Amino acid sequence: MMDSVAVSCKDCTSWQGLLLTVSLLSCWLLPITTQLTIESVPPIAVEGENVLLLVHNLPKKVKALSWYTGDKLFKSCEIARHVIATNSSVVGLAHSGRETVFNNGSLLIKSVTRKDSGYYTLQILDSTSRSEIIHAEFFVHGPLLGYRKHLAPSQLKIELLPSRVEENDNILLLVFNMPEKPHGFAWHKGVLPLEHFKIASHSFLTNSTMLGHAYYKRVIVCNDGALVLLNVTQKDTGLYTLRTISVNLKTEWIILDLQVHKPGSWDSHNQRPTSKPWTSSKSRRRRADMCFSSVTI
Repeated sequence: MMDSVAVSCKDCTSWQGLLLTVSLLSCWLLPITTQLTIESVPPIAVEGENVLLLVHNLPKKVKALSWYTGDKLFKSCEIARHVIATNSSVVGLAHSGRETVFNNGSLLIKSVTRKDSGYYTLQILDSTSRSEIIHAEFFVHGPLLGYRKHLAPSQLKIELLPSRVEENDNILLLVFNMPEKPHGFAWHKGVLPLEHFKIASHSFLTNSTMLGHAYYKRVIVCNDGALVLLNVTQKDTGLYTLRTISVNLKTEWIILDLQVHKPGSWDSHNQRPTSKPWTSSKSRRRRADMCFSSVTI
């Protein structure tokens, strides 16, 4: 079996085309859980379109919920509060007149503009007033840029360090050829951009990083797109996808096939390197040291 392999694709402006392509790889995905998630439909919108932040698996015990712009629960950022029992909403200070909250928790934003791009936060309260918070994000671009065709193949490259991975390793997914003017990037487990498979996303507009719930204490994200995954197990084996978007709305993606081996699985003809595999390149070592600055290898 091959060790970890990175596969790049041609640039895709149409997310529908992207989803059609990657559906061929859907058998690699992990089983879908029943945890609370939010799906942005579409994840990249054209100005004037409607965007639905679709909530999946809203718990039945939820009494009320609130939507906010951004990733903080500031009163000035509240869009609306919604009471499930009465199916009624009270608008907040951040309501623009274009937002509607549905009884399943989903938020519809009509006629989006570029200013609507970014993070949104959903807070839910159950009958005991226990709070749960979840985030979502989407990007909005101009109508002309939205239909530009970028025919050049993806320039993204990923180098896995170490190249052969065993359980309990701390590994680095080092990214090369990021866009010169990046808008943001996101890492997902699997190939579909589903919220519950999200590892992390970074926005250069707000200079902020959001981590997926399942990876919250296991990853370090670098501003150059690199990802550190800590204490890997065989459950981490599978496909990992990096997606980038530049300020001119050019999108690129690349897939890495990660294989995690049991300790001591090396045959007699292959000795695992005892030194750090990135020491042969000064620039590679410098980037790796920056990402691993808070990790003991």
